[in-house]
Amino acid sequence: MFRKIIITVLFIHFIPVTALAQEAATEPISLEVALEKASEENKKILVDVYAAWCPYCQRMHSDVYTSEEVVKAISDYFIWVQINVESDNKVTYLGTEMTEAEFARALDNKNVPTTYFLNDEGAIIGVQPGYLDDDVFANLLNFVGSDAYLNTSFEEYVNRR
Repeated sequence: MFRKIIITVLFIHFIPVTALAQEAATEPISLEVALEKASEENKKILVDVYAAWCPYCQRMHSDVYTSEEVVKAISDYFIWVQINVESDNKVTYLGTEMTEAEFARALDNKNVPTTYFLNDEGAIIGVQPGYLDDDVFANLLNFVGSDAYLNTSFEEYVNRR
């Protein structure tokens, strides 16, 4: 009986800590820090290009990026960066300083929301324009993050899961 109580108490106390640690790992950070951390942590960079006025961007941020599966995939494979297409905030990309808006133009971004996948050196490895539901987005994150994209199609990857 005493052992069950201790296990229950330990379980209750460690769950919130784990959840908080995972949540903290999926907060967006600056592009400069992401480029440093990506190579240190052997992770890719997830660049979320958005506009404050965009309803689909708002839905991505409120519904998709908060999904448990998406949070886990980001935490496992990515460093998350947000770029506002209208922002004058400065970013530095591979030694070049520019605004977030200029960086979005340098990416040749045409729509919001758009998700860019960068390798740990900052090179673009993929682009996904538009809103995606959380289940599709989580699959895409795992597909790119696990490097499955190197030897299989997204459709084959999803069908195997």
